[in-house]
Amino acid sequence: MVEHITIDSSVLIAALREQEPKHKECKRLLEKVKNGEYIAIEPYIVLVEVTAAIKRRTGSSGLAERVKQDLCDINTIEFFEIVSTRAHQATEIAKDIGVRGMDAIVIQIAKEFNVPLVSLDTEMLERSKSLIDIKEINDW
Repeated sequence: MVEHITIDSSVLIAALREQEPKHKECKRLLEKVKNGEYIAIEPYIVLVEVTAAIKRRTGSSGLAERVKQDLCDINTIEFFEIVSTRAHQATEIAKDIGVRGMDAIVIQIAKEFNVPLVSLDTEMLERSKSLIDIKEINDW
């Protein structure tokens, strides 16, 4: 059976840009997702965050669009809507553990689907470890 994971946008951005810390490790994990070794369960906000970060860091709208399309075309990445139930659960997470709003949404998805969260954001991982299984990129 294929393992499911949630990947924070920090990992995807690092996988896509050679200049980012831990690029090789993150790229390796993204390749494993593309190859079907893992299925990534993601809130749509991750798609927004990655696309916006690529545009901000490169200045290229064309590259940001290509990244968005490429991520949407990977059939082993499943994006989920932020419906009201998920939003309310994410607000409780943010309130209880003191994470940023976007992080709370990502944590909520990992919690809802009972899958490990992979992130480069050590604060996010530290704060969420009481709620979900966490993994650092070196664990992969």
